[in-house]
Amino acid sequence: MRSVGLEDFFTFFFRPQGRIARREYALGAGLIFTINAALFALLLTRESWATLAAVLMLSLWLPLLVAQLVLAAKRCHDLGISGAFCLILGVPFFGIFGLIALAFAAGTDGPNAYGPPPAFRAD
Repeated sequence: MRSVGLEDFFTFFFRPQGRIARREYALGAGLIFTINAALFALLLTRESWATLAAVLMLSLWLPLLVAQLVLAAKRCHDLGISGAFCLILGVPFFGIFGLIALAFAAGTDGPNAYGPPPAFRAD
């Protein structure tokens, strides 16, 4: 079994090339949502930690946004459409449904213009 390192983590969240499957997208987006929700809850519930939580939220906002857009772009690639489509997800109201749709839409079978289909490798 191959171990996952820090380089793999950064490639997954911050390198927009390639494709990811629905499960990988849902897990990555869920992790980002969980981090955001935890920081927000910390900000709202702990007055003594509010400043620290606010600083963490402000410092992590841009990297988490970029990671979410990269995951959406890779998922768009799996559907055979340009990653630029994920910019439409910034449109209010439509964006939430678009992110959810990316988690449920089936990707293209076989290789497409963005690479081979995502698959877990048994190394």
